[in-house]
Amino acid sequence: MRDVLSLSSAPALPEHEIEVEIEAIDVVNRLRLVDRAYVEMIAASISETYLHQPIAVATTPGASNRYVLVDGENRLEAYKLLGRATIPARIRELTREEREKHEIHANLIRNELTALDRTVFVGRLADIFAAENAGAQNGGDRKSKKWRQKNQFANLANWSSFSKDAARRTGLSTRSIDRTRELFGKLSPDAVALIRGTKVADNQVQLQALAEMEPERQVAVAKAIAEGAGNIAKARIVAGFVPEGGVVREAEQLLAKLEALLGRQWSLDQLRAANAMIEAKIVAAEAAQKPARATKGKTA
Repeated sequence: MRDVLSLSSAPALPEHEIEVEIEAIDVVNRLRLVDRAYVEMIAASISETYLHQPIAVATTPGASNRYVLVDGENRLEAYKLLGRATIPARIRELTREEREKHEIHANLIRNELTALDRTVFVGRLADIFAAENAGAQNGGDRKSKKWRQKNQFANLANWSSFSKDAARRTGLSTRSIDRTRELFGKLSPDAVALIRGTKVADNQVQLQALAEMEPERQVAVAKAIAEGAGNIAKARIVAGFVPEGGVVREAEQLLAKLEALLGRQWSLDQLRAANAMIEAKIVAAEAAQKPARATKGKTA
């Protein structure tokens, strides 16, 4: 595993490693959910050997012998599961912004992130970058199409260094970083909270389809997914955005005709590819209807 500290462009900060009381560690404002299965796997490994990588904590200003978790929540939960009282930790003096950046950097170099986690981490890193660089603009009203169009082409010089650095940390291309940052800007925070832990959270095509909807529709569709709808298409029906009657039956008949034409049922990869193309056509069709709807509203 690459060392996150060696990837940082910031100067090294003083740190030391000690055994820290688990009860003295506060876990606040984490960007990623704990993976219980992964926690159990870590606990099993620790019980047979030892903790190979200490967690990272930061001192709490104004509070002696209390710390804030920076990196290693799964490892911390594994120690709690084993009933341990202390855990090896590297202690650093960090501001709130530095703690969040360290958490993001530590997670971005790992391969087990879902597509949604990676999007949130890159997006939050971009927000911090924007706050620290007056010439960069990553904020504004993410709900507006005007903001998205403006930020798609503006600030290219300011964001070039950000994309290169994020690409270096993740192994993704700079173009992928740009697309991920744009996706984060489109996703409703409420929708993100709802789809965490679902299959959609690790499906880039599904995330893109969700992001193209208006924020209110995103939340409704995400709620349907959280309640059991397996994908965006099913969630749109549950949320009432696609009629269940004749249109759905017609689609089922069309699918049956296509399978008959092929002489066999579709493979999983073929279904996924077809679904991606259909989702793209839905998004394009909805986008084409928006001006007409707006005009109709003004004349009414």
